[in-house]
Amino acid sequence: MPADWYQFELKFPPEGLVHVVARLSLAGEGVLWLRLPVLARNHFLAHFRLEQALESLTLMVTGSGRLTAPDPCRFERVGLRGQLVAAARRGVDIFRRDGFGVVASATSYLWRVTRPGSIALARGSAAQTGEAPYDAWIRIFDEAPERDRARHAERLATLSRRPLISILALLTPEPSGLDQLAGSVSGQIYPEWELIVRADQHGELAAQLVARGIDRARLRLVNADANAADSLNAMLAAAQGEYVLPLAAGATLRAHALLDLALTAAQLPDAQLIYSDEDCKDASGRHHWRFKPAWSPTLLESTDYLGNPTLMRRATVRELGGWSSAAGAACRHDLLLRLTRDAAPDIVHLAKLLVHSVEPPASPPVRAAPARVLPNPAPRVSLIVPTRDGAEVLATCIRSIRARTKYDDYEIIIVDNGSVQQRTHELFAELRADPAIRILARPEPFNFSRLNNAAAREATGTILGLINNDIEVTHGEWLREMVALAACPATGCVGAKLLYPDGRIQHAGVVVGLGGVAGHAHRFARADDPGYLERLRCVHEVSAVTAACLLIRREVFDSVGGLDEELTVAFNDVDLCLRVREAGYRNLWTPFADLIHHESASRGSDITPAKARRFAQEYAAMQRRWGAALLNDPYYSPHLTYDREEFSLRLR
Repeated sequence: MPADWYQFELKFPPEGLVHVVARLSLAGEGVLWLRLPVLARNHFLAHFRLEQALESLTLMVTGSGRLTAPDPCRFERVGLRGQLVAAARRGVDIFRRDGFGVVASATSYLWRVTRPGSIALARGSAAQTGEAPYDAWIRIFDEAPERDRARHAERLATLSRRPLISILALLTPEPSGLDQLAGSVSGQIYPEWELIVRADQHGELAAQLVARGIDRARLRLVNADANAADSLNAMLAAAQGEYVLPLAAGATLRAHALLDLALTAAQLPDAQLIYSDEDCKDASGRHHWRFKPAWSPTLLESTDYLGNPTLMRRATVRELGGWSSAAGAACRHDLLLRLTRDAAPDIVHLAKLLVHSVEPPASPPVRAAPARVLPNPAPRVSLIVPTRDGAEVLATCIRSIRARTKYDDYEIIIVDNGSVQQRTHELFAELRADPAIRILARPEPFNFSRLNNAAAREATGTILGLINNDIEVTHGEWLREMVALAACPATGCVGAKLLYPDGRIQHAGVVVGLGGVAGHAHRFARADDPGYLERLRCVHEVSAVTAACLLIRREVFDSVGGLDEELTVAFNDVDLCLRVREAGYRNLWTPFADLIHHESASRGSDITPAKARRFAQEYAAMQRRWGAALLNDPYYSPHLTYDREEFSLRLR
């Protein structure tokens, strides 16, 4: 394969994979990681340039659904003209290897991430034809269990043991509700189920359900009070299944739902709870998708993001005493918190759309998370602020910290990276009079990682705070909130809610993989936006946070070797967070520590060839080091886009 532009096309049978992630390994050049762009359901196309002649290429594919051999791959040399024509026709991404190709890709990424609301321009048939995004997602990615019953029958045959699943259904009184429930349950491909419902008039309801296709031998009706907790507990007492599946009023199961849950339970026999994705439709007919993150216990403390369905072991639920009437309308959330408190390794997320739920409330409930108490005595914090000149920006940062922070034991270490302006040195002289402030001189070529590592060695605090010099504190409790989280033994890095001066969000956690490496979740959203699945209202797990405002226990920082000094400017914070996560800690983001970040919302005009090349080298380093991790952020979803930052659907 001589150096040139190539086209790679891959097709799977229509009943095969739901989504695909591919790794393309180019012999002699290391590994090129890429997520294949989608043209249509299970049809993928990519263009890239080989910078030198190669003898072999290896494709590695993972996906959900049936992993079958693809149709023959097409790999052909198209030349520069061919790739330009294809890109113009289809709007596909173009991938290039090292050298200028990486510089071009990384510079394009750097330019894209500075544009409001988008890392990349929206592409795909939905954008071109006006098709609703969710309709396009269904057409491209969704399963069709009614069409694929033969495949699901093969999957069912692989189950050597078929545990009984007890469906605990809360009914809506309308006939349409009975129609939907009965139709979805009776149409299940998995045969080992029983349906348990609460009913005041047993005979009448039983006749109605039987008339709608429910086998009378599988139907159990119980008397119970009208409130949800008592109804669920009465149904639990009557259940005979190994597993119970509570089903909210109006929710319907897709035909393959129980089969996929049973297969997952068989593959992971220690699982205490299995949850999947869902969608719903409002009164206007608009779809709302709920594509959920992997197990996120801190997020669950504040909001029931698990939703429908949740498959639980009947014995476990009974041991916990079932649902609590004292919890009122939050009885379901209360049980999930109790069930998952000590079962973190046994909670499984199945990233498949298995349930259609009812219209979501205008604002899903968010409950107050457990109060996090500071250790006694409160730990000393060392706030590290690198700077070079920019006296006015630095003055705003330091004075706001000192005037507004309501936390007693902290120091500020200003790392002077060779400031030369008279105004800066006058400010330093003023700040040295404050016993809480030290100035560490480091007149050397700029290396963000090295500057912070040097200050960390000089710090006296047990908690380190990495703070940009363009941060402004706006309320007094920010540090107390972040320290309370960072002090927990299970916590690694803690990030804050950062706002642009105009009030829009600059940082609400990092999603790895956005734009190829990483991007800021919800960037440019309104400050009062609740966020996707209420994430902007809740403390929750993230893969990474920005070092513009990051707290971490010194012991954790030291145990992973601090910041990587080979990453001089870009991605060093993401790399740190990923190493901390790899060491077994949880990285958290909190909305209850909000600060202003005076970073320009339109930066990028000062990009020079030298800066672009340096950025490209660090971009490539992250791809080499974390390639696989960048294809799967556990706190995101494979069904959401990696092109934009607003949690919209993946359409390619």
